[in-house]
Amino acid sequence: MHVVSLQVPFPPDYGGVIDIYYKLKAFRAAGYEVYLHTYQYDRQRAPQLDAVADRVYYYPRNRSFTRQLSVEPYIVASRQSSQLLTDLLTDDAPILFEGIHCCAFLADSRLTGRCKLVRMHNIEHEYYAQLARQATGWRRLYYRLEAVRLKQYEHILTNADAILAITESDRCYFASKYPQVATLWLPAFQAHNTVAPLTSREEYILYHGNLSVEENIEAADYLLQQVVPNTPGVSWIFAGKNPAPRLTQRIAATPGARLVPNPSDDEMERLIQQAAANVLVTFQPTGLKLKLLHALYTGGHCIVNSKMLVGTGLERACIVADTPQALIHAVKEVLTTPFDSAERTRRVKLLERYDPRRNIGLITRYLTEKTL
Repeated sequence: MHVVSLQVPFPPDYGGVIDIYYKLKAFRAAGYEVYLHTYQYDRQRAPQLDAVADRVYYYPRNRSFTRQLSVEPYIVASRQSSQLLTDLLTDDAPILFEGIHCCAFLADSRLTGRCKLVRMHNIEHEYYAQLARQATGWRRLYYRLEAVRLKQYEHILTNADAILAITESDRCYFASKYPQVATLWLPAFQAHNTVAPLTSREEYILYHGNLSVEENIEAADYLLQQVVPNTPGVSWIFAGKNPAPRLTQRIAATPGARLVPNPSDDEMERLIQQAAANVLVTFQPTGLKLKLLHALYTGGHCIVNSKMLVGTGLERACIVADTPQALIHAVKEVLTTPFDSAERTRRVKLLERYDPRRNIGLITRYLTEKTL
């Protein structure tokens, strides 16, 4: 199996690369021979990938300004290595392209007859349109232009044998848009495959995520302005990577809120596990939020808004609160309601759909049927 990754998938510390890394790990556990092809920028070569791939090939990403002038999306035009195509042509094994970012050669005639799978981590043009609404200045212009280019370019998926959507709602979108292509719901791969045992909780509420990402800054701001001030006496922790300066200032100015910047993996695990509840909200309903799965496998009560759950099938595993008033009420409730064995048993059942062994089996069955 050839796997083409949009970025070096180690360390697995944000959504897309978490899914890629743990999918590689599941392929190896299932007995696949894996050839990883990855574009390298912003990250060093990772010898740790030798443990999840039989061979690892690195390619430079061309981020020159001229790539911005392409009619193709910049995220695709900057990932066009002729050496990648040469390496893919060394045998006739199936190819998994991780994201539309990696699809520059999907329609190349030299790959005709190969089994080509495309993993879609979200509906990319919708994601960029949402980024444009949140951004200002030249960034807004870039995101708007990229959203238009991505919407036009998406038709390249008709050259795939199968689209592997990360949520059921995304599967419905791709299946209706490209009915000639097989479309499967392949849930996200991540580090956990068993729900943590019951443990004692502390009386704080946790929001966690990459705090330099606009989507997460917007969510944290919403909580800090509309929820935290209305839960007097409740301790809130905001934890995550590289918090934006304006978010750091807002947390410092909000009574009851505390920032834990750049926690280690072990510290983040402890924070999630011991919180009275994990609160996760988003205003970006595309794709799957892997931090939701992290909280469900590791922590206790999970309070979310509806957009966090779109296409996941996990509504019964969470407390859903879509307004500040509902969030305030839910926070007060969980502080007096233990997360018990019945809740854990229900969560175990609901998360069966996300078992990596089951889901690598979906790919195996598809490939087997394809070759019959």
